[in-house]
Amino acid sequence: MRDSNFLKETNARHLWHPVAAPRAMQETPPVIVSAAEGVRITDIDGHTAIDGVGGLWCVNVGYSNDVVKAAIAEQLARMPYYSAFAGTSNEPAIELSWVLADLLKPEGMVRAFFTSGGSDSVETCLRLSRQYHRLRGEGGRTKFLSLKKGYHGTHFGGASVNGNNRFRKAYEPLLAGCFHLPAPYLYRNPFDESDPERLAEGIAAIAVDEIEFQGPETIAAFIMEPILGAGGVIVPPASFMRRMREICDRYGILMIADEVITGFGRTGDWTGSRHWGVQPDLMSMAKGITSGYFP
Repeated sequence: MRDSNFLKETNARHLWHPVAAPRAMQETPPVIVSAAEGVRITDIDGHTAIDGVGGLWCVNVGYSNDVVKAAIAEQLARMPYYSAFAGTSNEPAIELSWVLADLLKPEGMVRAFFTSGGSDSVETCLRLSRQYHRLRGEGGRTKFLSLKKGYHGTHFGGASVNGNNRFRKAYEPLLAGCFHLPAPYLYRNPFDESDPERLAEGIAAIAVDEIEFQGPETIAAFIMEPILGAGGVIVPPASFMRRMREICDRYGILMIADEVITGFGRTGDWTGSRHWGVQPDLMSMAKGITSGYFP
């Protein structure tokens, strides 16, 4: 194994970290992990800790799970890669799409579009929502609604609908036509409201007002995390997502559930949307499907 100081110095000199200034890596070296098993990680200096976050919110069955590793090794030995682009397909992609369609029946999902990560998945959902309306003769529906404190990745579209300035400011101006509603956060909200149902009702009223102001015929989709992860693990009032589903239906707006963090068992059910009894039109899911072992 490489010397600890070498790894820290090389990290600061050559590795550009997401959401971090290179200078910060020199002044305060990050924890450099060298091994992981179960719920524990070990750094290059031999310190072991419980990883409560699970990597980047994705190690849903723990590190070094033998079943997952064996399945990956078997597939790599049989066929490490083939495209599903246009005129070609491959057996694993077909099998997985069938498994996902069965798993996500309660959410009404019938097709899977595979990407290489969460930000890709969000970007694809945003694009598909615009394409859907265009194919239906409503090409003017190009705008998006999302929530303050929401997080939807680091690509251009995802950053535009992000509700956290930390992931927006450095890249502005972003995609035009993205508007943010208050977060369904009981602890801090613009109404100083502590009653869950009144908070859900208040934000729903703001959503209707914004839609009417922008023009319903201009809104393509509303995107939200069923539980807001990076914003503070904010669990919305029980009726909130259902209220937003009803508003989307009323105005012909698609609902995108960003399940990159909440999907594949992380909240105690297969999806976060299932807790609220909501069927979204599109769902972005990602790294949790392999516990983060493989894109």
